[in-house]
Amino acid sequence: MMQQGNMTGKAIATHSRRTFDEVETEARLATLEQAARIIGDDSPWFALRVMTGREAFVQEALDVLGINSLVPMRKGKTWERRGRKIEGVMQPVIFGYVLVQSDPNPCVLVAFKGVQDVIGVLGGAEKPMRVRAIEINRFKTMADAGLYDWEKPSELVVKAGDKVSMTGGPFEAMTAIVITPNGKGKGDVVVTVDILGGAVPMTLPLAMLEKL
Repeated sequence: MMQQGNMTGKAIATHSRRTFDEVETEARLATLEQAARIIGDDSPWFALRVMTGREAFVQEALDVLGINSLVPMRKGKTWERRGRKIEGVMQPVIFGYVLVQSDPNPCVLVAFKGVQDVIGVLGGAEKPMRVRAIEINRFKTMADAGLYDWEKPSELVVKAGDKVSMTGGPFEAMTAIVITPNGKGKGDVVVTVDILGGAVPMTLPLAMLEKL
């Protein structure tokens, strides 16, 4: 009860209206929860483009929704500071991507944008790039074995403009153009990959590439 001057009455609760983006996000997440019930072991895999550094967060969010996803990890660069060695931390093999098993329906693929920090499905919802399950399994096995660790030795030496081919991962056998040179025999390389008509930048382990 509140009183003001000679007026007496009850306070009326006010409710803020939800924005269009909030309603759309809620609908997209509901679509993913429904799709999770029909996704099986034989469902295709796709690559989600996500904000760099948020791969683990996206994977956790998808797990809550019941969506099967994968972020293969590798050991990062080992540092030396003041004579002390600091072991590299675990990080995604390919930054900015989360592999996901999904119903290929475009409505479902668009719905992944409802997950925070997801940019979209690589290739777009209408013509997405599919990833074979055999490539997914091989990629995970090699990552778990440490073959993509930052310190993994490699005889490959590349300079800007070189053409290389990926020897593993979801983009296996695809051609890329080197952007940043690497003659250290280990570490990463920034490349651009032509995927479905668009140039997509990626940071990849040197151990994942071979020169054409």
